[in-house]
Amino acid sequence: MKIDLKSLLFWILPVFISFGFEFFFTDFRIFNIQNLVENLILLFLIWILLSLAQYPRLKRVFTKSLYTVFVFFLAFETSFFYMFNTFFSASSLFILFETNAAETSEFLNLYVDQRLVLYLLSMLSVISLFIIKPEQRVLNAKLNLKPVNRVALIILLVAGLKISGFMIASFPFQLLKGSVSYIYETYKFSDLKLDQATGHFENVEFKGDPTSHTFVLVIGESNARRQLGLYGYERETTPGLSQRKDELMIYQDVISSESHTIPSLQEALIFEDLESRTESSLIQLMNQAGFKTFWLSNQRPIGIYETLLTKLSKASDEYVYTNTTRWGSVTPFDEVLLPHLDKALADEAPKKFIVLNLLATHANYELRYPQAFDRFNSEPATPFPSEENFRIINQYHNSISYVDYMVSTIIDRVKARQDKSYVLYFSDHGEEVFFDRDFVGHNASDIPTRSMFEIPFFVWTSSEFDSSYTLDFKPERPYVLNDFIHSLSDLSQISFSKLDRQKSIFSEEYKATKRIISGKLDFDVYFED
Repeated sequence: MKIDLKSLLFWILPVFISFGFEFFFTDFRIFNIQNLVENLILLFLIWILLSLAQYPRLKRVFTKSLYTVFVFFLAFETSFFYMFNTFFSASSLFILFETNAAETSEFLNLYVDQRLVLYLLSMLSVISLFIIKPEQRVLNAKLNLKPVNRVALIILLVAGLKISGFMIASFPFQLLKGSVSYIYETYKFSDLKLDQATGHFENVEFKGDPTSHTFVLVIGESNARRQLGLYGYERETTPGLSQRKDELMIYQDVISSESHTIPSLQEALIFEDLESRTESSLIQLMNQAGFKTFWLSNQRPIGIYETLLTKLSKASDEYVYTNTTRWGSVTPFDEVLLPHLDKALADEAPKKFIVLNLLATHANYELRYPQAFDRFNSEPATPFPSEENFRIINQYHNSISYVDYMVSTIIDRVKARQDKSYVLYFSDHGEEVFFDRDFVGHNASDIPTRSMFEIPFFVWTSSEFDSSYTLDFKPERPYVLNDFIHSLSDLSQISFSKLDRQKSIFSEEYKATKRIISGKLDFDVYFED
């Protein structure tokens, strides 16, 4: 096989630029070396493909196209590793597909810095030089093999990458795998009847008295429990809730089963009946129990992709999405939900169930609160001190204080109704903000931390509620959100055929079970002190 050394250098240059960037500016480890080997083998596969082209003009076009795609993929996987300290995966692609344009812009503002911009510009320059050169640099490679043998060699090399485990570092492989997985998940949701008013719950009955009831569920976003003043954090990030601490049932050991919104809330809000192979939602349960249901969300519906939550919310009698930002990076503050809450509370229905889905402490944190909540500017405590980390932590704490204001305001407005009522708050998952690890975010696919799963979970009940109903409150109970429907049913005085009070955190029959996170890890064993 003949190889033009100048052409070879031009092909491998972006590989070694990326490898050097990872070596100097990331948490370098064995994966990076595996990725280097995988990229070099991928280059060899591309050269074999190019050798199959017989017509010079077609070969030039083919070469430009493959080179551009290869360098683009290379830049993407290196950028991803730089930002998240982990390799790209199918689950990452699933989350990427579930992110709208505004969230993506905010996300990039948080993670993209000068180093990354310079790296990306260098890769763009390499592509530009390759494309605009008058005499196309075509790799001069001659394999003395028949076409069928060349195809066999490609298959053999791909199989070797798969068997060796190096395929896991391949962005094209993960892109293909992730796309197939996402199409499958979307198709799976399309078969579910979660947007219909009633589900598959049997013998649903509201056990409460016939007076007026108003039940409110507030779902937060990316709240790390140990950074709330309500839970003893050294900074008073939750002054409003802390003042009414005696009115709250505050659970100390609740976790999410996943570190991302869709899989976490899928397990929390959907009841999967394995016996009948059906799935029904929390909204459908409340509908069947005779409640008028409302879904008020400041999380934007996801473009052309219908997410699980969007589908689930359509089963409500009324649903509102206040976040319609398309291309801007500034999204509405959660207080835009309050007029819609007031309208729902004023509804004449005697039994109401209202869900508020907050944007809460979603990155970019500084965009989640008004200027009046810019309260923390001093140096925070962290094991990972730096000016940049201090800035992000302060912004995160400011966003928590705004959530505190929102939840306190919601409680006040529900309290004023003087109904038998409760307000239950939990976060979909936690967030790592330089607390357990020198990292910001909730990507648990590489190095999970407690902060990514530990969530606040507390309940306010009205005096009218307390006079009629009794709950078995034990704040130290270990609990995971995937049993949430049993707890909500118990709290709401609702029974149905498959209700299991051993899975209700509010029941004296409660029994703790293994708390599995990310589908495979025993939380209490993995993070055993």
